[in-house]
Amino acid sequence: MSRSKRFVAGLLTGYGSIAANIVFTMASIPLALHFLDKEHFGLWALAAQVNGYLCLIDLGMTGAISRFIADYKDDVNGGEYGSHLLTGGLVYTFQGGLIAFVGIGFSWFAPALFAIPTHLTSDFRGLLMLLAGMTGLSVALRSVGAPLWAFQRSDVVNNCATLGTIASLFLLWFGFRSGWGVFGFAIAQVPSLLGSPLVHFWVCNRNDYYPARGRWGKPSHAIFKCIFHFGKDNLLINIGSQLINASQIMIISRCVGLDAAATFAVATKVYNMGMLLVANPIAAAAPGLTELHVRGETKLFVQRYWELIALTLAASTFIAICLAAGNRSFISIWTHGAIDWPWSCDLVLAVFIVIKNLNGCFIGLFGLTKDWRPVRFIYLLEGLVFIPIAILSAIHFGIVGVLVASLMTHFIVNTTFSVHAASRILGSPARMSKGLAVSFCLIAAAAAIAWAGSRAAANNFGMLAATAGSALVSIAAIWSWMLPDDFRKKLGLHIANSSIQIKTLLRRTN
Repeated sequence: MSRSKRFVAGLLTGYGSIAANIVFTMASIPLALHFLDKEHFGLWALAAQVNGYLCLIDLGMTGAISRFIADYKDDVNGGEYGSHLLTGGLVYTFQGGLIAFVGIGFSWFAPALFAIPTHLTSDFRGLLMLLAGMTGLSVALRSVGAPLWAFQRSDVVNNCATLGTIASLFLLWFGFRSGWGVFGFAIAQVPSLLGSPLVHFWVCNRNDYYPARGRWGKPSHAIFKCIFHFGKDNLLINIGSQLINASQIMIISRCVGLDAAATFAVATKVYNMGMLLVANPIAAAAPGLTELHVRGETKLFVQRYWELIALTLAASTFIAICLAAGNRSFISIWTHGAIDWPWSCDLVLAVFIVIKNLNGCFIGLFGLTKDWRPVRFIYLLEGLVFIPIAILSAIHFGIVGVLVASLMTHFIVNTTFSVHAASRILGSPARMSKGLAVSFCLIAAAAAIAWAGSRAAANNFGMLAATAGSALVSIAAIWSWMLPDDFRKKLGLHIANSSIQIKTLLRRTN
């Protein structure tokens, strides 16, 4: 299968996985709010973010191992490929055990640290123990499917994720009905935890992504040092990312309360889903772009990467418009009025999703080139600046203060350094100026609709209809004013060819 077909397969199955996640989120939140009070829901949101910090124990090795394997995939039986895979397997096993050990130990101190009410202490401790054990097992099994990324088989990973998510939804419903309470969220992850590694192993073995017997090579300390050298820079990025992305609920729960943490967790679900929708093309294109870089096709690599950035800006803008205009009304309908969310928070999230995705493209560039050094401290610096500002903002301004602190810190720190670093490879970012101007104008118009609706106490369903109308109008503006001419022509040709193929297929079916 060609590189482009692999990309399309990964892209489409990625959206299938995201669709399954959206279904899970849309169904699980009302389900959880029906069976749990807001305190217990906030407890789960806090436990999930604490568990995210445990993943930092992988020391950045996850992305490093997959990236190094890609360098040797053209010679699976040459020894180097197998040595990297075996070395990675040993590292994953050790890290999985360490994550479980540290997580279970930390669970004894966590309730006091986060000021958990006495009647919730036992549930919080037990939940952290369960999550730590499951996360440790998941990390230990990662080497099984490590070759899939190198061979551009993200479609397999995505399909497993889709089926696992659907199974998890049914298990979650069964768990709530059976009285598992907040533990139902953790136990619902079991299908993906156990099922995905089995499928990954079957696909890799069937397609000869593992070396033949006697061609595996041996685990190597030298290989570990190379992977660790790359991984430690990735670790700095992961630590910074956790400080930025996984601290809001901790800060809100500690400074404002568990009810506010539950509100934040629910009201930002659409934002999180939007981030996944935009990130999918980037994730699907990453293996192919890596192959271009490894084979020295630098000019084509840069061209394709700018096209990816343009697509990211366009997709981010569309999602941002929907967020700014309709998220408040959607949250109210979705939770039957249990969650009250101001339109101003949606405006912050809308701007944030555009800036964050663009900066993610600039920083992700260095992962593909296997050199994190120019950007390794950016997220960490941003996180260290963000935490104290967010704490003060939460105390004085609540949730909206935390969101504004996130946006301003990200823009001032991350944008400044990431754009400067990426410009050394990609050239001047000035080509984005027109697209950004259009993007912010469209977001401002969408926010004005939300503001007018809140002032007039407009019907939520009417506001969603207005959101849909503004989104449709924005598509034409995005297509005409934001995408570069040559890329728009190329994309239009691909769309036309795809529509012809679909029509031909439908005729044959009939």
